[in-house]
Formats: sequence, C-alpha cells, structure tokens
Amino acid sequence: MELCKLEISVFIILISCATAHWDIKDVANNLQEDIDLIKNNELGVSFISILYKNLMFTQPSLDTIKIVNNIAHKIDIKISDLFSVLESTYMIIDAKLTYENVTSLNSSVLPCFLKSSWANPLNTSNSYKSPFSTMNILDKMKKNLNSMTDGVRRQYFISDIEVKALPRTPFLQCTECDEKLIWNNYLERNIYLRKNVVLVLDIGGSMSSAQFNLLKLVAKKMLSALERNDRISVLTVSSNCTYLEHDCNRLHEQSFNNNVQRLKSATQSYTKNLEKYIDAIISESGLTNHTLSFEKAFEVVRESLFFLKEETVMILYVSRGLLSSLREPKQVLGMVEQFTKTHNVSLVINTCAIIDELKPVVYEPQFLCDIAYQNYSKYNIPYQRDVHRKMGLMLKVDRTESIPFAVERFYSIFNPLSNFKLGTKIHLPTWDKNEKDLIVSFTKGWKRRNNFFMIGIDVYFSNLAEDIIYYRGGQGYSYVFLMDLNGNVVYHPYYSRITGTSSPVSVALEKLEKIPDVKTLKIRLLTEKKGVHQTNKTDSMHYSWIRVNDWYIVCLVVNTKYWAPSKPQKPVWFQNDFLYQNLEDYKLCRHLNLLSTIDVTSLYLSPSCFRSPFLASHASQNKLHTQDFVAYLKDDSRLLINPGLKEEIRDEVSLLSHVLSFLRQRHLSSEMSKYVVRRYAVSSSGVFQMFPGSTLKTGWTPTKALWYYKSWQFRGKVVLMPPYLDKGGAGYIITLAYATSQLVVGMDVTYGFMLKTLVKYLPDCLDKNITCFLIDDEGYVIYHPSLMIANGAKPIEQQHIVHKESLVSNDILNHKHFIQKLLCNSYGDGTIQRYYKLNTSFDGVLVNFAPGEQCVKYQITNIPSTNIFVGIVNVSCNFGATFCPCSIIDRLCLNCNRMEQKECECPCECPLDNNSDMCDPNPVYSNSSENMPCTKYTSESLGDSFIVNSNNNLKPCFAINCHEQTSHLDCLGLLGCEWCMFDMDKNYLKTPFCASISTCFKGMFDITDKSVGKAGSPPEFSPVGPIVYSIVAITLVFVFLLICYRSYSSQITERFHLSSTQDQLRMSDLNVADNFHDLGNHRDKLIKEEHPNVISPYCVAGTYRRPAIPAGSDHGYSTMTPHDESEHMSLAPVEMDSLEDEILPDSTSLHVSKDTPRLLSPMFTRIPERNCITVPVTVHQNMEKT
Repeated sequence: MELCKLEISVFIILISCATAHWDIKDVANNLQEDIDLIKNNELGVSFISILYKNLMFTQPSLDTIKIVNNIAHKIDIKISDLFSVLESTYMIIDAKLTYENVTSLNSSVLPCFLKSSWANPLNTSNSYKSPFSTMNILDKMKKNLNSMTDGVRRQYFISDIEVKALPRTPFLQCTECDEKLIWNNYLERNIYLRKNVVLVLDIGGSMSSAQFNLLKLVAKKMLSALERNDRISVLTVSSNCTYLEHDCNRLHEQSFNNNVQRLKSATQSYTKNLEKYIDAIISESGLTNHTLSFEKAFEVVRESLFFLKEETVMILYVSRGLLSSLREPKQVLGMVEQFTKTHNVSLVINTCAIIDELKPVVYEPQFLCDIAYQNYSKYNIPYQRDVHRKMGLMLKVDRTESIPFAVERFYSIFNPLSNFKLGTKIHLPTWDKNEKDLIVSFTKGWKRRNNFFMIGIDVYFSNLAEDIIYYRGGQGYSYVFLMDLNGNVVYHPYYSRITGTSSPVSVALEKLEKIPDVKTLKIRLLTEKKGVHQTNKTDSMHYSWIRVNDWYIVCLVVNTKYWAPSKPQKPVWFQNDFLYQNLEDYKLCRHLNLLSTIDVTSLYLSPSCFRSPFLASHASQNKLHTQDFVAYLKDDSRLLINPGLKEEIRDEVSLLSHVLSFLRQRHLSSEMSKYVVRRYAVSSSGVFQMFPGSTLKTGWTPTKALWYYKSWQFRGKVVLMPPYLDKGGAGYIITLAYATSQLVVGMDVTYGFMLKTLVKYLPDCLDKNITCFLIDDEGYVIYHPSLMIANGAKPIEQQHIVHKESLVSNDILNHKHFIQKLLCNSYGDGTIQRYYKLNTSFDGVLVNFAPGEQCVKYQITNIPSTNIFVGIVNVSCNFGATFCPCSIIDRLCLNCNRMEQKECECPCECPLDNNSDMCDPNPVYSNSSENMPCTKYTSESLGDSFIVNSNNNLKPCFAINCHEQTSHLDCLGLLGCEWCMFDMDKNYLKTPFCASISTCFKGMFDITDKSVGKAGSPPEFSPVGPIVYSIVAITLVFVFLLICYRSYSSQITERFHLSSTQDQLRMSDLNVADNFHDLGNHRDKLIKEEHPNVISPYCVAGTYRRPAIPAGSDHGYSTMTPHDESEHMSLAPVEMDSLEDEILPDSTSLHVSKDTPRLLSPMFTRIPERNCITVPVTVHQNMEKT
C-alpha cells in the first residue's frame, strides 16, 4: 500500500515537473487580480460600498400573517367577482330556457373571429342583433366584471342538445379559438361509467402526412381523457396488426395466441407508454386490411369478457376508410353481426374518418358510416335485433380544432343517462397554445328539462395569482405557493415556464417542499383554514397559510438560512436624468443594432414593480403615462400621487440612479470600455437600469435571469456566464455579474476579451499543442479555442467541457472531491435533469488521476473569488477521443435506467415518468420523487427584450475603427470587430485583417450570422458575396424549373372514367403509395396495370368482334359516345370501388379479363402513355373505324 502511494506521488511530481513552466496557481491569482480590478473599477463595487455607508437602510420586519391575508383577500375578491358574474349570467340564460324553447339558445364562444370562408356566423339567429342572444349575453358577462376585465381570455356557453345533434363542433366558424380547453372542461363535467376502449388505428399507406398527424392527435386525445379506473387497448393495423404490451414496451406482431392482448387499466404509466408508442408509429406502404382490424379488435374484447360483465365496450376505428376490395364492407359487417350474435356483450363501434380538408371525398366515409351504423340491409346480411347490438357514431375529423369535440362525442356512450356534475367549479390551469400563457377556467353547470347546460369564463392565471407569481421576498429568503384543496400545488417558484403542453399544471406538495415532516404540513394545510407551521428538526423553515374559501390555500414560506432583504430609507435624490420607455426627448445614436442614447441611462421597471403586475406586463404605456411615472419617481418632496407603483420602488430607483451615474461616467472614460457592450444594475424588486440607454419590451423579469440567480448563489464572488449570441448585434458575449447586499451589478463583454486576458498570462495558449480553457461551476465552457471555429456545426451556447475535452472529462470524474454528478426534477417540463457540480472551494491543482495517460497532461484550478476554473491541456502525441455520449439532436440521456458517477456523459435529461420499474429490477429512478426540484429561472436573456431598430442614418454611439487594427491581438475583443481569417469557401486568407462584425463573423469574411443582424457600422468592403450568391441562386432556380418541366412532361397521369354521375375526384388527390399496383389483391379492380399497351376503343377495325362475355358482367357500364344520356363523365380513382351501385348480390360475380399481353396488330391505334386516359367501356359489334 505504501509503495502504491509512493508511485502515485512520484507520478504527480513528474507531471508537475513536465509542466513546470506553467504555474497555474500564479495564473489563477493573476486572473483573480484582473477580475478584482474589473469588479471594483468597472462594476463599481467599491463605489457601491461607499454609497451604502452614506445611506440609511432598514431591516423591515416580515409580518407573514398580514402578507398571506392580503394576497388571499385579493384572490378572493377576483374569484367572487367571477362567480358573481357567472351566477347572474346563469339566471338570465336559465330564465330564457324556462319560458322559451330549450333550443332557443345555441352554443357560442367569445371572442369569435369569423373565418374568411364564413360570410355570416353559423347561427344567424343568434347574432348581436337580438338583445337576448347568446353572444350578447356572453358579451355583457365580461362587461359586468369589476376586477378582472382585462384578464378574461374567453367566455362560452354549451348546450347539451346541440352537442348531441351536431356532427361537428359548434365553434367551427371561429378562428384563434382553442377549443381543447373548452371541451376538456365539458368532459370533466360528465359522470362516466367505466370506459372500456379498444382503439384501432389505421396506419396504412393511403394517408397523407397531414392525415397521419391528425390520426395521432385523435389517439392521444382519446388517451388523455381516460382515468385510472378505465381500461384501454391500442392496436395499429395495416397489412398486419401490432400492439404495445405492458412488459418492457415490447412490440408484438400477429402472435395473439401466445401473448394475449386484453384491455388493461389506464394507469398513468401505461397511458404515457401508449402515447410514446403512438408518437413512434410510422405510416406503412401497403393498403390496410380492414377485416383484420376488426378481427383483432374482437379478439381483444373476447379475451376481456371475463371481467367486463355488464359494462359497455367501445371499439373506435380511426381510419381514412380507403378500401382495397369491393367485398371488404360486407366481410367486416358479416364479422360484426356474427360476433354480436355470438357474444352477449354491450358493444358500440364508433368510427372516425380522417379527412384532408383540402381534398373533397365522397365514398370513403360511407364505408366507415356503414360500419358504425351497422347497415346490414344495404349488403343483404341477415341479422336479428339484439339489445346488446347498439348503433355507433361516425364523425369526420379534418382539422385539429375538430378533435376535442369528436372525442367528447365518442365518449358520450359511457354517459347514457346524461349525468353531469352540477354547480360551480375552478379547473386546474392549462396552457393556451395561442396566448402562450396559463389559463384557468371558471364554469357553472346546471340542468333544465333534463338537458345539461354549461357556461364558462377563462381567465389568465397570471392575473388571478399575480401577487403570488410576482412576489419578491429576497433571493431564497421567502416565497409563496398556491395549492388547491386536493393537495395539488397549482403554482410554486420551482415551476419553470410551461411551454407547449396542454396538460393541467399540478404537482404534489411533497415533491417540492423537502422538509422532514412534509406529510404533517400537508395534513394541516388541508384541514386547517389558517395556521403557522415550523419544522421539527430545524428552525429554518416557517410556513404561514390561509384558505381562500373552498378553492385555494395561500402559503408563505420563510427560510431563515438566507438574509432578509434590507431597504434604503428615503435616499436623497441624485439629480441624474434617465429615460423611461421613451427615446424621443434625447439625442439618439446607433449602438450596434440598437437605437440608443449616451446622454442618460435607461430605466426599466419589471412587472413586479407595479401594484398590478399583469396590467403592467400586458398594457402598453403612452407618453403621458411614462411622464407620470418619471415625475413621481423624481419627486423628492413625496407629495405626488403614486401612479401605480409599489411603495419601495421609488427608493430603489434612487439607489440605482446613483450607481448607474457612476457606471455611465466609467463607460465614457475607461480604456476597457472598448471591450464592454453595456453595463447595468438590478434590484431585488426588479428595478433595472442600463447604459447605453435603450428601451426594452415589457414583460421581461430580470430577477429571473440566470446571471441574477447565479450572482446571489455565489454572493461575494464575481460570476461569469458562458458565452451567448447578443441580440443587440455585438456577436458572442460573456456576462460578468456581482451581487451586493441590495442589488446586482453586471456588464457584458466581448468573447474575445476573455482570450485576450488569458493570453496575457498564458501566451502558450496560442500553441497548437496547448489548449487553455475556462469553465464555470457546472462545467460549461466560457472559453475554449474550438468554441468559435468557423465551420462549427453547433451554436456555442451551452457547450460543456465534455463536448470539448472528453479525455480530460473522463479523468476528472475520478476526483470525487472536485466534481459531482447530480439529479434534480424539473416538474415544469416533466424531466429529470443530470448535471455536474464543481467544487468552487477547491484550492489545489487538479492533475491526471490515471497514471497511464502520458500523452495528455492537464492542470485545472479554481480562480479565487469567482465561479470559474482555468485549465491547461498539453497534448504530446496523437490519441483517440474517449466515448462520452452527447446527443446532437436533443438532450436525452443515452441510458435513463442507470447513472454512474464515473461515467462520462454530457449534461442531459430523462423523462420524469420513465417507468423503468416495469423492466429494471433496480431502476435508478424508482425514487425519483426524492430528488430535489430544479431551481428555476427563465431562459430569457436581456437581449430577448431588446427592441432592434437599427437606423443606418444615425451616427454610431462609439466610433469603431476596426480597419486601423493591424494584428490579431489588437483586433481581438474589440467591440464590433472581428479578425477575418477565412474566405467564403472556408479557406485561409493570404492576408488576414480586422473588419467589422457585419463583414466578418466567426472569422469568416462576408459571412454574417442570421442572429447577429446588422452590426454597428456599414461593411467596409465591396459586397462581392451577395452578387455571387444572387448568381448562384438564379442558376439553381433555372435548374429547378427545368427539372420540374421534364418531370411533368414525362409523368404518366392515369385517370379512370366511370359512367356514374358522382362528384369528380382526381387520382392525385388520393396520395396512394407508388407501389399500390404491386401490392396484390387487385382482382376486384376495374382495370389492371398488367396491360402495358392500352388500345383506344374509338379506333377499331371494322372486322373486330368482342369476345363472348356474359351479359351480367357489363356491371352497368355502357359505351360512352356523344349520343349517350350521360352529359358528363366523373373522374373517380380505381380505389373508389365502394359505390353503392356497384355492390352486387352474392349471385353476381365479377369478371376481369386476364389475357396475356401480346404484340399489337398494325390495324390498332396505340395511345401514347403521356397524359393517357383509360376508360372501362363496352365496345359494340357494329362499331366502325373512324
């Protein structure tokens, strides 16, 4: 053992000797000194410390009971107002229903912007002209609101009578109407029996991509409406049948005997797996065997009979309905009749016709309709009436808006007595895809004359709970969450911003509050109307709550481990002007891409600064409003009326004005300013000031930005953020920030500035065998030489050290005292995040752990008083990169069932409901609820709020003379400049030069990143690139048109003419697979492609005689001549063989000639294949040659 220790010690000494000319600790200390100078001089931390000594600060006592009472009272007023309006509207509608016909009011929604194809509303009698129309009643409902007029998203009324009668949604004429939420609320009102559903999906090749997407959406919507007590089975059918088994997600094909498929409980894990299965299915090339579809569906029902008892089973067949054989409808209906006659089961067959709204169809839905309504008589199938044989429903779905209504109608069979939950209800918040915001619904349901009616009003959750969402209690010191009486946390600061999901937002309390006695706390919250709770084992967590009637619980949490925020006490106003959302009164200049001014700093007030954050984030302020705010903020006498700000905001604006005055003077005089993009400061309440002054979009919250959170996390240290692309036109920038006791100061510097600083102390970084890098506390790269390579495929944002130095990363993972791989639960997007945490308290030098790695030697150490590390890698020979799995298309981990500390992998994520316990006896996520919740901040940077308005006629705020720089080091890091090394073809330039970022981006001449936009100065060189690109583009367009012309002129367009007078339909409308004719089973087709040479029936020799064919085989087709009765021909594809007049009795047989093709006689005219029209005809014997 002692010998081993001695060998390791000797090895470390040898490595140190091999890199003796690099004293990385000295480098780190020198970098710290430079960063300290930046902190004190450029960020103004020394000035702020002196300023704090001259100001009076108070430590306000936090009255938790008063705070929760005020928040609960405001929410209670809004809820009472909403229910009061619902109640008055209900009385008006119910009176009209009582004294008039119950059908006098139609289902309606407001706002309803009519689609262009609708000249008038669907219900012309239900317009605004009548004072008692539904539209007018809903309009008055919103106007009668006192507290939330601006927070209303929509109002709606639904009549059960109309829902049962209409074949489609009553809101079809309205655009921008997200019906999903409305019908979800209606579904929740239904009192269903247990739902037993066999969902059969047609995945044959007859569907277009749009139709196939609709099919998937219908299937997933059907799954989302299931509850744990329901049962479900999903089959996908084309030429064969496939289903998802519950054992480790194995797919089974055909072998139903060995692996019997039955209805299974619709648990959350199983439905999630089914959703993933549906997402993964792809359309197959062959036609669908509809007979097989119902055969397998009946097998599922038959295998489930022993536990179904008297319950109803629904088979829902989602298909386009394209037939492969004329006999198929009769075969399917015969199978249905036989099954219902043999088995005494309450069975309903519903069908969903997937229609392309751009292409008219006539025949395909008829087959699905016959199956749903069990139209036996049409096909001469004998049947007996049976109480178990129930008529189904066929609905068409041609757009996503039709899906929620169709799902409600399909599930209505499980509510045969029309039982509904009556009274008022507040629904869980749901994401609105159009508004991109959370919506909470308030509804009231009632019955009149055995018919159900529901009125509802949807409001923005950010309005209802604005005092909770925008609560500011100091970073980590206090926060507020909202919980309903079912124990679901509706809002919590650990929620990220929900995007793209329509699922209701709720998480169990114990997953978010990680205290020992969380179960006791939850019981008290649900049983006591108000109270105070303190943790048993520690005194750090204090909970105070109060109930909002019978709806919500407002709870304030105080963590005494953090400092309580202090407030400045009436600081003397510093006579420093600033602009607030108005640039008109100041001298304007162009700062890169932004309209700016250098005369004053700019002030931005985030929504949390206002008494009504929701109105502040949604309402646009005019010039008069901004003048009122500025006058109030500058009023040192404190006599002006507050225009709507919180009380502490004026003092914080005064404090920040002192700080920004210093930063402005520093920016105008400091030599370092040529590397600085902007400087800013933000208070804990969300007051934000910046220089150079620019206006920002409303709604941005700086206290939720990553740099703000990191600054408080590493309070007392300078925080550096990984580079990102500046929306203001500065290229890639790095943020430096520092948190003081009252505010956070920060500035953005150019990416090249970091290299310039590093090279000053490590000139060997420019050596090709030496790699220098900077990483932050989570391992994300701040500087690496390969980060800005011109041909880099990836954006440089969020690049991890594992991406860049896989061999070093593999070795680092062996140092447990330096790095940890951790997990956290992100409930906002339903993922488990894997990330690294580096020890910023580490004061040693990290070197190779594995003794055998002689080719690659590295050293890493922390830069004191920062959150970053500096590293040096010396490569002395060629080596192969180690395997570190990093997904290049998403963030999914390679293996979500296990995680090892020493396994190298990029930061990644796994589904929160991974369900690996079904397959893995020792799953890594079996106790995922014990993971800490991820601390959340918005991904929006400061640049996302910039109003880009570059005006080339304005002078730049700061002169940028890139062409005067003659060397790479002189050009490096200069604001708006880039060192050009490559031409457009990524070849090295013979003479590199310094140019503006509009001319050269990422070192490549005349290549501008689309996200950079126009830079601060016009291009300094002739625009050769655009001219070349124009010539290439014109050439490509010409070639494309030539290809299109040749393809069109050589294609074979077949059209089959039938004598039926049905609507016209083109073959091209069907999207049939290219190998359609090669799939077999074409005995019933009218014409076969096996005949390569088509003979015109209108140019035949007079001696031609028809072969003897039975009269019965004419099938009703006659020779089409100008003398026939039919005045037009309808174009119908060969697949359209479901015409009613073609359904023959059993005694009639189809006859299709299958003569072997032979050489043609010269007396026949051959029609060329181009634009060929093939017609099934009967040629009479007396036909003469024309």
